[in-house]
Amino acid sequence: MNIVWHQMKLVLKKKLRILFFTSIIIAVISLTAATSFAQVKFSAVPGATAITRDQALQIEFVLEGVGEMESFSPPPFNGFTIIQGPQYGNSFSMINGNVSRSVSVTYLLMPQNPGKIAIAPAQTKVKGKIIKSNPLTITILNQLSGNSNPNNVMPVPSIPGMRGGSNSADADIKDYILKKGEDPIAKIQKNLVVQVEVSKKTCYEGEPIVVTYKLYTRVKSVSRVTKRPTLNGFSVSEMTQPESMDFQPDQLNGKPFYSTILRKVQLFPLQPGEITLEPIEVSSQVRFLKANEAAKKNENGFDDVFRDFFDDDMLSGETEEHNLTQQTKAITITVKPLPENNKPANFNGAVGKFALQAALVNSNIAASETGTLKIIVEGKGNLSMINQPVINWPKGIDSFEPSSRENIDNSTVPLSGSKTFEYPFTVNDKGNYIIPAVSLSYFNPQTGTYETAAANEINFAVNKMAEKKKTAPTVIYEGAKESLQTKTKNFIDDILDGQWWWPVIVMALLVWGGYQLRQSRKLAKAKNELRQLIKEQQETNTETIPITEGAISTFNTDPLNNARQELKKENTTGFYTELHAALWNFIQQKYQLSPTEMNKKIAGDKLRAGFFSEGMIENFYQLLDTCEIALYTPSHSQSEMYQLLQQAETFIKTIENKII
Repeated sequence: MNIVWHQMKLVLKKKLRILFFTSIIIAVISLTAATSFAQVKFSAVPGATAITRDQALQIEFVLEGVGEMESFSPPPFNGFTIIQGPQYGNSFSMINGNVSRSVSVTYLLMPQNPGKIAIAPAQTKVKGKIIKSNPLTITILNQLSGNSNPNNVMPVPSIPGMRGGSNSADADIKDYILKKGEDPIAKIQKNLVVQVEVSKKTCYEGEPIVVTYKLYTRVKSVSRVTKRPTLNGFSVSEMTQPESMDFQPDQLNGKPFYSTILRKVQLFPLQPGEITLEPIEVSSQVRFLKANEAAKKNENGFDDVFRDFFDDDMLSGETEEHNLTQQTKAITITVKPLPENNKPANFNGAVGKFALQAALVNSNIAASETGTLKIIVEGKGNLSMINQPVINWPKGIDSFEPSSRENIDNSTVPLSGSKTFEYPFTVNDKGNYIIPAVSLSYFNPQTGTYETAAANEINFAVNKMAEKKKTAPTVIYEGAKESLQTKTKNFIDDILDGQWWWPVIVMALLVWGGYQLRQSRKLAKAKNELRQLIKEQQETNTETIPITEGAISTFNTDPLNNARQELKKENTTGFYTELHAALWNFIQQKYQLSPTEMNKKIAGDKLRAGFFSEGMIENFYQLLDTCEIALYTPSHSQSEMYQLLQQAETFIKTIENKII
């Protein structure tokens, strides 16, 4: 009987032990879930609460405490015109080990009239619950901003001929006066022109064309780009700062104008066929001087009127404003496929005229050390699209994924400069090695033929073996391990043999039951609110916009993959070399740095411009210094390298996700 009772007691202890820990876990999860939902916050954040009537307003709806929205309904934005949006984004931040997530929806709005405009709350649904943002009130001032270029607004320059008494000046003056009965829209279309110019309409795949979007004006206006071409089907290289609004004297159809480049790009077609360039759209507000006001002022001196025409006090007189939206014509580019005749087997898409150089960074290497082969491609063409040349490595050499950097002049047509590839490798044993000649096949659109650039083969000798440092193995003391297990078992047995654990289990079950009851009530309430929201939306015809994935994405490929592989191999030199290269490659790609800008000062300035803290910048410097010093110190443990890899991963994720 005692034996049976003892067995029953053991079984009961086991089941109660499982129930005890399960109840505790459920209670912790319940409390955590309730706390996390209490921290959810939905707010509307305006870029400004007071703007002038020629300024754009940015409004960001931010949902904090969660990583996604189930639905999003914007307010109607009465009194505004939506010129951009919705744009979705998400981010996360980590402060003292606490991770918080947020989702944002951003709009760019243009006011329609001066005054105070109320913006109703937006609505979103999170975990079945409908929540609203705060309402906003925006003041629209009845004045112009006076900035040189506020919110991409294009200022109007002084037009040639405004001062002086020649006949050409009189002709220019007439463009600013709206006569009685004159059609203002026709007058604007005659004196404000948006055009697109292309260097050619037929080209080969990979051969560049230059596209220039320009604004020509002879009238006083405030213009804004409201729709930008996406340029799908091309690799795009910007040749000027978009919408720099630098007006210069120009001519159009034999008449004097002032013009500004809205956008100038060099496009490289990615595939053959017909590709249509989308139009650019510009909205303009033009102000004319009414004819009767001009006549009235003329009594006091004709020249004085137009000498002060652009003064602020003149704008408060008899003027008339008109709005017009214009688009460029859609242009179709015919892209010819590259010929199949005589196409080299190693052709990888290079189009232009190129030369090739190859050299070892350090020819005096030892076996098991890391060497670097540098390949430089120089010339003119689609440099940024050139893939790494293939290296036929001899037996006994292990190669790794190469890195690349560019030094390209975007102002030339085609692009000119160089692209450098660096191939890390290790040699297994001593001996003489030959790296065969590296070649690059490319298509020359000037001759319409395929050509090949080649570098000489590389001979080098490995005469010594690298010294291999071993780290002390980690010793695990079995006695300590067994002692810990024994203590843990004894602790649990003490709990089960006591009498106080029953109230603990009962309390955990009560907490779990209360949580389930609360959740069911919340679910019922959310369903009622959802039905009410659907009813309101049907009455107001409000469209619910489902949220998409955020604009900020994490890594498609792991930038630290090479460093991880070297860590697994316990290759200390390879690890610090790859980690150092990965950090610089990330910064270069993140901020589009040229080779001449690859230094700590410029990298630090770029991070400061992104509003990252000095502590974050010092962390970047420390990571680089640690890698550089480690290459000249004798040995490092696996734990040190692993800790440094974690720090680099945290830094990259922080910068990539814009965590400040």
